[in-house]
Amino acid sequence: MDILLLLIKGIFVGLLASVPLGPAGVLCIQRTLNRGRRAGFFSGMGVALADTLFAAVAVLSLSVVEEWIADKENSLQLLVGVVVVAVGVKIMLTNPVKQLRASGKQRQGNLGGALISLFFLTINPINLLPVLFLVGLFKVSVSGVWHIVPMLLAVLAGALGWWFFLSTLVSHYRKHFRLRQMWWINKVSGAIILLLGSLAFIDGVVKVVKSLLA
Repeated sequence: MDILLLLIKGIFVGLLASVPLGPAGVLCIQRTLNRGRRAGFFSGMGVALADTLFAAVAVLSLSVVEEWIADKENSLQLLVGVVVVAVGVKIMLTNPVKQLRASGKQRQGNLGGALISLFFLTINPINLLPVLFLVGLFKVSVSGVWHIVPMLLAVLAGALGWWFFLSTLVSHYRKHFRLRQMWWINKVSGAIILLLGSLAFIDGVVKVVKSLLA
């Protein structure tokens, strides 16, 4: 495959994998509003790294991974649902006023924590499915390390480009929000994440029950 075409495909895979605003996107926005652009971008970076890892797995072992996910899908969905619900509850109980007062004292360790927390929230096999779909859609194939490394860097660049854009956009309008609005944003964003996690968990329970009754 032509290297330029491979890079373009990689960028689109990274970009399109990141654009849907699931729990990670909502959390990135919430952190940008409460703690500033750098915290939001580092949170998005965790998602971008996870998506890049997924792209590597998808390209190298597409059929094997699909079979493994299909076999474990119900159990994984239940686990992911519980994790997302816990994140939503934590956000709803967080006081944005304290976060805003501490925003001027952010250290690299806190930014690293933002990155790592989103990485582990994203790095579950359920989130591999959209990347698998995109890799198949764009017919991304590699023939050796000289192709896979540029491709993965392109995926990472596409994903980081989206999170940089999103965190910058949200940060630009951040100054227009007052503390009362921040409080409501925390509650609403936490409720959205809680709802998404609850729906995933309930759907997982239904699938498990159906499989047991089948």
